[in-house]
Order: sequence, then C-alpha cells, then structure tokens
Amino acid sequence: MPQFDYQQLCHFVLPEQGGLSVETILKRFLHLTPREIRHAKYIPDGIQKNGVSCRTNAVVQTGDTITFRYAQKCPHLSEDQVLPVSGDSAGVRILYEDSDLCVADKPSGMVCHASHGHYSDSLTHAAASLLKTPTAPSELRCIGRLDKDTSGLVLFAKNQLAAARLSRQRESGALKKEYLALVHHPFSEETQKETIRLSMEQIPGDDPDSFDPSGKRITKMRICKEGNGLWATTHYEAVLQDPFWAVVCCRLETGRTHQIRVHMAHIGHPLLGDALYGAPSPDKGLSGQCLHARELKFIHPRTGEHVVVSTDLPEYFTSVLHRLFPEAN
Repeated sequence: MPQFDYQQLCHFVLPEQGGLSVETILKRFLHLTPREIRHAKYIPDGIQKNGVSCRTNAVVQTGDTITFRYAQKCPHLSEDQVLPVSGDSAGVRILYEDSDLCVADKPSGMVCHASHGHYSDSLTHAAASLLKTPTAPSELRCIGRLDKDTSGLVLFAKNQLAAARLSRQRESGALKKEYLALVHHPFSEETQKETIRLSMEQIPGDDPDSFDPSGKRITKMRICKEGNGLWATTHYEAVLQDPFWAVVCCRLETGRTHQIRVHMAHIGHPLLGDALYGAPSPDKGLSGQCLHARELKFIHPRTGEHVVVSTDLPEYFTSVLHRLFPEAN
C-alpha cells in the first residue's frame, strides 16, 4: 500500500476579506481548483478554520486562519528501490530543490523521459536519484521537457498539487524560460529584435518528411495556416553576431515542440547543427542543435514566492562560441 505525507497551505484572513466563504478564500487567495477542494473533503481535517474542521460554506472573519491539507505519496525508498545513476547521467546537476519541486540542469544528448533504448539514462531517472531524498522516477512530473540535444534547465514537480499549479503557469505564460541559440546568418538592423507569431503543426506520419534518411519515423513540425495548428509565440533578440553567425536570446510565450528551431528556420536563421530543420550537416563538434535553456522564472506553487533559477552555458556551447567569436568575452 502506498504511504502518504501531508502538506498544508494557510491563509490569514485580512479585514477586507471578512464575510467571504471558506470556498471563496480557497479559490481566490490559495488558487485552488474545485477538484482540489473536493479531494480535501476526504482527507482528515482537510479544510480547517482556526485549527477546526469546517465546511466550505462557512463564513470567515478578520484574523481567521484557513488551512488546506493535501496528500502526496511518501517519496522515501529503501536502498534496493533506488536505481543507480548510469555513467551517461553523470552530467546532471540539481540546481534547486524543496519539498514541492526541483530544477535540473540537463546536458545535451540526454532524453527527458525514459523511452526505448533509454530506460536508465533519462533525465527523470537521474534527477530522481540525485535528490536529497531519492525518489522513484515515476513520482517526478516534468513541466516542459527539452529536446534530447537541447541542454539546460528542466522543472519537475514532486506532487500533484505542484504539478497542476506549475502546468497552469506554463499555459498562462507566468512560467518563463529563456534560451540562447547559435544560428546561421546575421540579422539586419531592422530584424535584430522581433516577435514571431506563427501556427505550428506536426507533420503527418504518412508524409515523407516524417522519416529520417534511414527510414525511421521521427517527430517533425512545420509552420501551418492559422486555424490548422497551435499558435506559437517566440520573442527573440540577436545579442552577438558577425557576417556568418548570430547568438540569439529567445523567450517563449508558448512551449510547442521544436518551437525555437522551427521559428528560426522559418525566418532564414536555422540553428547551428540542426540538420532536421535545414541547417547544413552538424559541424563545429556538434551532434545536434546549439540551444541552451539558461534561465527559468516561476511562482512557487505553495508559497507564492517568485523563483529564478539560472545556469551557465555548458562547455560544448562556450567552445563553439570561442571558435566563432574569438574576440568576444
């Protein structure tokens, strides 16, 4: 039988909030969904006013403390349940961790989730093994994965409540991620800082473009007509360039598959090493696109605090930069 830990959220009722119902407090100020509130009704003392269980239609007064309890699976594992991190996962670092979430720094060449051929060397597996309290990979919920050859920050939720709130932030744009990309060709003065808003869709499985040269089916996206796909918005700014290359800072409003790669290729600036979307064959020591998620901003799902996590460029990225821009710092 699974074991559970209990966490809680608290709200102190301010003068202007007196007279509201407990349910209104839970929804408006603790940002809980109706489904989350319903679940709490089946937890002992799941909803309390001043330490005493109460109904959601109870009226609050100034100075009351409303407490919401929620269950999460106990992450504690015995030593024989914690799988060792394989050698391919040695480059993973945990940059931030608390009881609700963690942020991992993913190296290029690693998949985010376990898949065929990557059962023990995925980022999820490595992150689960590296936490202060090791947990099962299945208990971590990835909030916005990265492509295999993209390096940088990946956010994981440790419980259902954190996952739901962080996912809503990602959908609304409150969760922000900043990338650096190395692309072909410099930008004109007029196009160095722009916003790309274009619909994207996955190429159907029976389309010849959905297969690689060996005949293996792959995931590939394309720009499509408005209404046929999903809107994708990328804000970009060229921060360094020469007559052949440019370093671009990208901020996403949406998180579509291959979004930066597709958008930059569409405007004539494919990422260095990204053969899938029109760049010349990978060179400069790269095995894939030169793209790094360097900064992550979000609101903590339990405390409401603003959290910012950043990471330095990895060695493969700085090595290419030094070769292409030897005079830049």
